[in-house]
Amino acid sequence: MKLDSNKFDIICNTVDNGIILINKNLEVLFWNKWLEIRTGVAASDIKNQNLIDFYPNIDHKKLKRKITTALKLNSSTFYTPQMSEFLINIELGKVADKVFNNMQQSITITPLDSESELVIIYIYDVTILSEINFKLKEVKEKVEEKNEELKLLFDTTMEAIILFKDDKVADCNKIAIDLFKYSSKNDLVGKHFEELIYNKKILEEINEKPIETTIIREDKSSFKALINIKDTPLNSQIFKILTIIDISEIKRKENLLAEQSKLAAMGEMIGNIAHQWRQPLNIISIAATNAKLKKEMNLLTDDILLDALKLISDTTEHLSNTIDVFTDFLKEDKEKSLFNLSQNIKNNISLIETILNENKIKIELDLDDEIYIYNFSNEFSQALINILHNAKDALNSTKSIDELRLIKISTKQLLNNIEISISDNAGGINKDIIDKIFEPYFTTKHKFQGTGLGLYMTRKIIKSSMKGEIIASNERFTYNQRNYEGAHFKILLPNNS
Repeated sequence: MKLDSNKFDIICNTVDNGIILINKNLEVLFWNKWLEIRTGVAASDIKNQNLIDFYPNIDHKKLKRKITTALKLNSSTFYTPQMSEFLINIELGKVADKVFNNMQQSITITPLDSESELVIIYIYDVTILSEINFKLKEVKEKVEEKNEELKLLFDTTMEAIILFKDDKVADCNKIAIDLFKYSSKNDLVGKHFEELIYNKKILEEINEKPIETTIIREDKSSFKALINIKDTPLNSQIFKILTIIDISEIKRKENLLAEQSKLAAMGEMIGNIAHQWRQPLNIISIAATNAKLKKEMNLLTDDILLDALKLISDTTEHLSNTIDVFTDFLKEDKEKSLFNLSQNIKNNISLIETILNENKIKIELDLDDEIYIYNFSNEFSQALINILHNAKDALNSTKSIDELRLIKISTKQLLNNIEISISDNAGGINKDIIDKIFEPYFTTKHKFQGTGLGLYMTRKIIKSSMKGEIIASNERFTYNQRNYEGAHFKILLPNNS
C-alpha cells in the first residue's frame, strides 16, 4: 500500500486525538502533534523506536495480540487498559476538583497495511466522561447509602414517619401502619395528606417546632399526637416528611400527675383551712358562751350583747370569705378570665396565713395593684401556693424559729410581660440539684413528707397552661440593712390584658 506521507501528516497533525502509526513489533513510525504536545515526547525522538522503551508499563503482550487480531480480521479492535485506564502516561494539569491524575483514554486499533503489518492506534481523551461516570457512581452510592439509612431509620424509630410526594403518601414505616390501624403499607400509599390530617389549619400553623393535635382515623377513633412536617430534598426531589408521635399515654399520665398534685395541694389546703378556722370558731364559741353566762347572771346589757353579736358576725364573715377563696381555688379553670394579680396573691396568702404565722414566716409584699391578667386564675393560685409551700419547707429546714424567716413577693409590669418574683432567705438551692427541681417526683424531702410533684406541676402550669416562663436561681439581697441569700423564682406571664 502506497502512503501519501504529506497528506497523512497534515490530516494526522490536525485532528483532536492522538495518532500512532506502529507495526506489530511496536516500532513507532509516526507520532502526531497532539501526542507531542501532551506527552512532551518529540516525534523525531520516538520515530523508529520501540514504544516500550518510552512506556515500559504498557502491557506489551496484550497490545501485540490486539494488533495481530486487527491485522488478521482486517477490522478495528479496541484496547482497554485494565489497571491505569490509559495506554500512555499523560499527566493532567493542576485542576482543583480533578478526579484523575492522568488522562483517561479510549484506544482504537485500526489496520492500515496488512502486508507491512502496520496499524494506526487512535487515542481519545475520555477524561471528562470518566469523571462524570465516577461522580455519578459516587452519587449513586451515596443515594443507596442514604436509602439504606432511611430504611434503617424507618425500621428503628419510635415515630411514625410518612413520606409525601405531591401531597400523596409515597412511603411509610411500620409504626405509621400500626398507628393508623391499617393492615399493610399498600393501604396508606397513595392516600392524600388531608385524608390523614383532617385539620387543614395544621399546615398553616406548622413551623420549626412540632405541634400537638388530635388525629382522627378512618374508623373514627382518635388519638393525641405530636406532629412535625418538613419539606426535605431526597434523590433530587422534594418530599414532605410527616412525623407523628402518639402521646395519648403521656397525656393520660400527665393528667394523673395533675390530679395527684391537685389532690395533694387540696389536702394541704384543707389542713390549712381547718387550722385557720380553729381560732375564729373559738372566738364565736367564747362570745356566745360569755353572752349566755352574763344573761344568766343578769349582767347582759344591750352594749355587751351588741358587741358579742358584732364579733360573731365579723368572725362568721371572715370564715365565709375563707370558704369563697378556697372554693375558687378548687374550681377547675375552663376558660381564661381577667383577674387582678395583687388580689389573687393576697387571697392565696390568706389561705395559708395560719401556717405561715405558726412557722414565724414574714411575708413582704411589693405589689402593683394596677396589674390585670387575662389567664387562668385558679391555676396560677395553685402554682403560687406550691412555691410558697416549698419556701416554707426550705425555711423550716435551714432557719431556727428565732431567726428571721422571710418570703418576698413582688410584681411589676414589663413591656411584653408581667413579672412575679418570689424570694426567700433560706440560703438558696444546692447547685447540684438546681437543674432538677422541676423534674417530676424530684424532692429533697423525706419520702413520707412530699411527692416531689409541686414544682413540676408549677412549671407545667406556667409553661403549658399559661404560656409563660418560670426560672429558678439563687440571689443575694439586703433586707433591713442585713444581707441574705435564698432561692428566687421568677415567673414571666404574657402581658395580654
